[in-house]
Amino acid sequence: MATGRTISASFLTERDEKVIELCKMISQEIANCIEDPIQRKKFMSEFGKTSNTRDGGMGVGAGKLQRDALCTRGRQGKAPFSNRNLRWHPLVVAEICPAWAKPILRIEIENDELLVFVVKEDGRVRKYPADKVHEMSQRYVALPESWMPHINVLKSWNDTLWTQNSCVIPILEACDWQDAVETYALLGIAVAVEFFDADFARVYEVVTRTLARQKVDSKVSLPSSRFPSNQGDFTNCPVCRVSIAKNAAQMPERVREKVWQPAWRSTKREEGEDSSIQLMHVQPLVESEMRHHAGNVRYGHRWCNVAMTDHSLDETLDFMEYIVRAHNRCK
Repeated sequence: MATGRTISASFLTERDEKVIELCKMISQEIANCIEDPIQRKKFMSEFGKTSNTRDGGMGVGAGKLQRDALCTRGRQGKAPFSNRNLRWHPLVVAEICPAWAKPILRIEIENDELLVFVVKEDGRVRKYPADKVHEMSQRYVALPESWMPHINVLKSWNDTLWTQNSCVIPILEACDWQDAVETYALLGIAVAVEFFDADFARVYEVVTRTLARQKVDSKVSLPSSRFPSNQGDFTNCPVCRVSIAKNAAQMPERVREKVWQPAWRSTKREEGEDSSIQLMHVQPLVESEMRHHAGNVRYGHRWCNVAMTDHSLDETLDFMEYIVRAHNRCK
């Protein structure tokens, strides 16, 4: 399976660089609103640090904000998925072509080891090998029929070949750059206020001002109407409506028994705590529309996020209500 970094992870277009630079400015503005210098440094190290890469960098290259807001999830397996990539990456895979993307003409495989995507761009046919697809001028989608002629070849690929062809992202994780930036800002404000004692009114004002002054694209106006203004929309878990800095649903903290782990390996056990924060989509991601935006992305408790699985908030609440009634726990 693909086990390495996304192909061309260190190569950015001019727009990519501008977007990451804007996020870097947002991080710094947020950090400046944190009074305690030790806490300010911790925020930048754990959340606000940026990496000029498509995948957030190796190890802890980027902070949690970049990994969650700007990048797709880490993916591995016998497929050409990027192991993290920018959410506005131009090449996506989907079952059906949406209105906001253009289907590729076909896929070719060079020397049985390199994917080449053939598109019609500006009235002429162009070919993009896997390590160059980030240079496409618009968003293209590789539909199922493009892959079918190459099934037998792709079945035989080893880990190395899959890794050097990890160049597409799933359409349901895609968004436009401005949506990614707004989610970065939203999540940053939430964390700064709840975990680092930043004043909401102050940090909100400086961040929205920075968004309004963006120089990535003069045709884009930020913040958009999706960007919330109520403090609770930033700082409360969308499921239990309790602060993300407190226990999920204000439940007593669970005492987890120790589980043996090899001492020579790093552990992510803290990420498995019930009240650890995780990226949440209030409405589940779907291929038919972009849902990674400031109106739908929040930080919430891990317990609440796990309870939602891939269902909407309304579906989750209906499920919980049924369970409570079934056990006669209604008060």
